[in-house]
Amino acid sequence: MAVLDTSSVPASGEGSPGAALPVAVTLWDMSGSRAVEAYEGEALMPALKRAGLGLLAVCGGKGACGTCKVAFAPDWAARLPPAEYRELRLLAHLKAAANERLSCRIALSRALEGLHVYACE
Repeated sequence: MAVLDTSSVPASGEGSPGAALPVAVTLWDMSGSRAVEAYEGEALMPALKRAGLGLLAVCGGKGACGTCKVAFAPDWAARLPPAEYRELRLLAHLKAAANERLSCRIALSRALEGLHVYACE
């Protein structure tokens, strides 16, 4: 029986539960693709920041500034949980494309295993 090593999982208060299971996420940006350290229950934004994506996240993940916007391939965009009214309103103000979302508003789950994220320019 394999034992899951959770020693590298961020502690509670750092964006994810202490005993959270890893979720496979791949980030694509100008430098190519790389695996992202991500965990079930945390928002996508802190995982992307840990991976070195230069998200400003000025509002600290409150969904109020739009500086953590990322894009998804159409098949992934359709699999994400639906955006709430506040996020939709901000995305409209930002003139975001249909496949763009705020990474701070996407809670990672097992249903998003294998997620591919694209950095917005």
